[in-house]
Amino acid sequence: MTATPPAFGPTETFPCDENSTPFAAVTLSFTVTREQLRAALAIGQAEQAGEPPLPELTVVDTRRQVEGYFAAAAVIESERELQAVNARLTPDMAAQLDAVIDRAYTRAERPDPPRQDPRYSEGTVTVQTLDSGEVTVPEPAWCLGHDDENVSYLADLTHNGARTTAPLVTAKYGLAQIMHAYISHAPHAQQQPEPKPLLSFLLDGHGDLDPADGHNLARALRVAAVRIERMATDLDHLRGEGQ
Repeated sequence: MTATPPAFGPTETFPCDENSTPFAAVTLSFTVTREQLRAALAIGQAEQAGEPPLPELTVVDTRRQVEGYFAAAAVIESERELQAVNARLTPDMAAQLDAVIDRAYTRAERPDPPRQDPRYSEGTVTVQTLDSGEVTVPEPAWCLGHDDENVSYLADLTHNGARTTAPLVTAKYGLAQIMHAYISHAPHAQQQPEPKPLLSFLLDGHGDLDPADGHNLARALRVAAVRIERMATDLDHLRGEGQ
């Protein structure tokens, strides 16, 4: 049994004609011998006038030169035939070839997902779902609504509250939001049921700070902690657990 050789690339996409509009990117994979790799790299180095020198070539540089040689060889060979072949094609044959190409090298555009057109009533909202059709469900007073949402499955219907953030301002990075949090409830979720509302949060940020910006970060984290505590208290009352 012949062992499968390791696969590398493509490192980048090489244009067959830099002055034309690309129609598709065709990715090929073929096995080569060490001698073929050596020859391709030698030609690539010659075309680059030996820059950078071989000992200084990075892995990416090496692969670009090798792949560039094989890509250029394919383009040069195809150019020898391309104009002559296209000149001999009848309109009917060209149309048949284009039809086959369209089947093989185009992808159907995905239609935009349907958008919600919710109808709100006293304490309820009526929305469309992909699996249950039109449904009317309780709408919490804290929910921001569903006007900007796509139609989804009933299990994915989620009530989201107002977003709370915690800003961090540093001399090095400027303004950033290190915390995003909001009350959320997916009452019809099946894989991970949510019988009661939850606190959804995202903590984000990384970097290297001097002492002054380190103090700014500490203040921002204290602000985030206070706001999370406040939201947790509100969540207690929404879940009927607060005193």
